[in-house]
Amino acid sequence: MNTFRRSYAIFRESLTILAKDKEILIFPLLSGIITIVAFASMVFAGFATGAFEHFRDQNNVLRYAVLFIWYFVSWFIVLFFNVAVIACASIRLRGGNPTIADGFRASTQHLGRIVVWALISATVGLILRVVAERAKIVGRIVAGLLGAAWSVATYFIVPVMIFEGRSIRDSVKQSTQLIAKTWGESLIAAGGIGAFIMLLAVGGLALPIAAMFISPTAALIALGVMLMYWIALSVVSAALSGIFRTALYLYATEGRTPAGFTPEYVQNAFAAKAAKATNFAFGSR
Repeated sequence: MNTFRRSYAIFRESLTILAKDKEILIFPLLSGIITIVAFASMVFAGFATGAFEHFRDQNNVLRYAVLFIWYFVSWFIVLFFNVAVIACASIRLRGGNPTIADGFRASTQHLGRIVVWALISATVGLILRVVAERAKIVGRIVAGLLGAAWSVATYFIVPVMIFEGRSIRDSVKQSTQLIAKTWGESLIAAGGIGAFIMLLAVGGLALPIAAMFISPTAALIALGVMLMYWIALSVVSAALSGIFRTALYLYATEGRTPAGFTPEYVQNAFAAKAAKATNFAFGSR
């Protein structure tokens, strides 16, 4: 219950901060739109050139080359706009008033780092894909576990890269250290944001279900409304996650609770490790 209460409080406070800077929503929205356009373009090019005919053959080098390109393109798009979200969130949490230009300026300033990290992420993604395909069920399990571990270790990679100016290697190391410092509580709270978004998404099913009892046309319209609602939720979720991640990062590196967040909820993420270690020590005696 404490975790649920803390997750809800963080969700609410992140939403309050987002309400002050609604322009932050433009970044995840553009990220989604451009990703869809890029995917559609690659699919069209794949069918037009006949490249997709070789995708059934797992030994075909072209297949993995296309996958690598897609992984790189999609990661680059996501990272570019994530940097913008986190940069704007940092300005707000430090007491400033960010603009859309601030976000794009941050992304363009760190374009080189974004490209390098997109290449690394694409390489890791392709390796995990190969492992999953070659080793069948065991490979899928191993790839899933390794993928989860990689995601956890690099949770703070974007703020570390753009605010500390470290090398990619040092950025990964610092991100891992920050995760260890929070003892995983940051991921629980961030997952809580996703959980509340999921509850809102499930609630959206009520409209098309109710419309089915009216007419097929009403159900179709309601379905379209629900899809738009889900898109809006995904955009808000991405923005909230970026805001909260930035808040945790600022507290971890500066030792102060960012404006707009209750100290108790943010500080608990960093007190958990010490508390658990103490309880374990006394309990083992």
